[in-house]
Amino acid sequence: MPWPVFVEVDLLLRARGHQAAAVTFGRALLDGVHQLQAPNDAELGLALDLADRYADTGVDLPDLSVMAMAAFRRAWVLTWDHRHFRSVVLRRGHHWDLLVEEAELPEA
Repeated sequence: MPWPVFVEVDLLLRARGHQAAAVTFGRALLDGVHQLQAPNDAELGLALDLADRYADTGVDLPDLSVMAMAAFRRAWVLTWDHRHFRSVVLRRGHHWDLLVEEAELPEA
């Protein structure tokens, strides 16, 4: 799980009055349920470049960081935010490989 997404989930849960769930989620990460990943310098640079290019779309840094990390790591993106992930492209003809649930992941 990208660090920016962890922060976004925590803020969302707390804003909706679910402080205990936010702590439970954080502890699950600490217990290794998912691996926490930080964007490297190249990924952060791409996220910021995309932020400049798509400033008028409302897409935020957590989403852009996920996009950059997915691009560099050739990873699928698990999201319900298709509006932002479809509005940002790296180049003409590009699209993000999006999933709505983990069960949709292709078999390796």
